[in-house]
Amino acid sequence: MARRGTIGKKATKDRDKRPVRWRKYPHLFLIVCEDEKTEPYYFEQFISCFPEETVFLRAVGSGSSSLGVVERSEIEKEKLAQESNKLVDEVWVVFDKDDAEKSVGNTERFRKAFKKAQELKHRVAYSNEVFELWLLLHFIGVDSNYVLTREEIYSKLDVAGKSFVPEFEYVHGNTDIVDIVSRYGSENDAIERAVAILKLKEGIQPIEANPSTTVHILIRRLRELIEYYSFKPD
Repeated sequence: MARRGTIGKKATKDRDKRPVRWRKYPHLFLIVCEDEKTEPYYFEQFISCFPEETVFLRAVGSGSSSLGVVERSEIEKEKLAQESNKLVDEVWVVFDKDDAEKSVGNTERFRKAFKKAQELKHRVAYSNEVFELWLLLHFIGVDSNYVLTREEIYSKLDVAGKSFVPEFEYVHGNTDIVDIVSRYGSENDAIERAVAILKLKEGIQPIEANPSTTVHILIRRLRELIEYYSFKPD
């Protein structure tokens, strides 16, 4: 998926069961997601891209929206720090707009999520309308001037998936889409499309910037670390 193809093989059960030798890891990377299934599964694909005992990557699904994700990230950071007896180097929160503008309370929580993350020095990867926009960009571009509902994004993702796996049917929470994105999608194209959309949304608040996503910034950071720890000098 970095090019066209796989992100990286899923961490094996044997590898997961090995005792973690925390002192060997120079970098602890925590991602706390809104979704409990698809998003953590997606980010877990990157684990095997790192050479062993370099970056410890943990992806956690919270089942919360915006502000709840950020609050959970504070808890998960402390948990990982205690478990490893080390400082957690990076914390990212991943959440969506999810119709936040339709409720005054949800709008306020969405905006507070960014402020809280900044206070905690946790970085934000948001999507407007939903995370699946980022997955969709691996296959096609979208009109940045046209407001996309989640249903439209899901429908387009279903069509894209079917073009490679005819029997596929996208249902929210079905992690099969991650495997299809990994095998057939283009991460490079997704990044270019996300950057182009975000450029056109410059100066517009995230809650109003539909469609847009900053997940590509998180992906670029992961790729940067993968390249750094994979480098072998002559």
